[in-house]
Amino acid sequence: MSNHHYTKPVNAHSVQIELVTPERYKEAAELMAYGFGHKFQHFSSLSTSDLCAVFEQLFIHEARQIDSLRVVTLDNNIVTGTMGLKWKAESGVQNVQPTGLEWWKACNNIGYGKGIRILTGMQLLKHEPSAGECYIEDLVVHPAHQGQGLAKRLLEWAQHYMLHSPLLSYLSLHVAKYNERAIQLYEHVHFHKKNCTRSLLTGMLLGEQYWYYMTRKGDYSIETEQA
Repeated sequence: MSNHHYTKPVNAHSVQIELVTPERYKEAAELMAYGFGHKFQHFSSLSTSDLCAVFEQLFIHEARQIDSLRVVTLDNNIVTGTMGLKWKAESGVQNVQPTGLEWWKACNNIGYGKGIRILTGMQLLKHEPSAGECYIEDLVVHPAHQGQGLAKRLLEWAQHYMLHSPLLSYLSLHVAKYNERAIQLYEHVHFHKKNCTRSLLTGMLLGEQYWYYMTRKGDYSIETEQA
């Protein structure tokens, strides 16, 4: 699936949304460390700066994949939010896999033991999308910009992207069962709970045992607005 038709910035109600570029990796990584740091620090003892370094390495790897993308929101040229999307690659198309040396270098900067623990935690949160599924891997908004509708605008961007991608037919995501604020937001933009799963491993390592899987089917609301 090509991302070329989304290389130009999209302006959503004065908020600029565009694909992340290498010069934005550090800012986006800082946001990810804020958004997920409490989960990974629960078991890894990583500092915020260590987490930033790990996420930067992951962004470098993401950029080489053909079944994912990452966008950021910009306010006065400052990153205020980020979102990652993933889908099932077309049959016969393979992603570029990271080499052992690349991962070793990434882990070596923070300590091999800590690196293995954080990668284990990330692996537990991974979801392999089915055909037609556009999975929202993460969505984080800067604390100073929360409550301004940025998360909703990112979700609208994801819906717009899904609707205009021939191979995709619905959005999906996972959310912790007790994250009521996030669940209310997702339901407000027409996501529906499909099931709830329990993971003892994520409970032990990340402090969250129960996860809702939510989906939003394709509709014409955003297409109508864009017409």
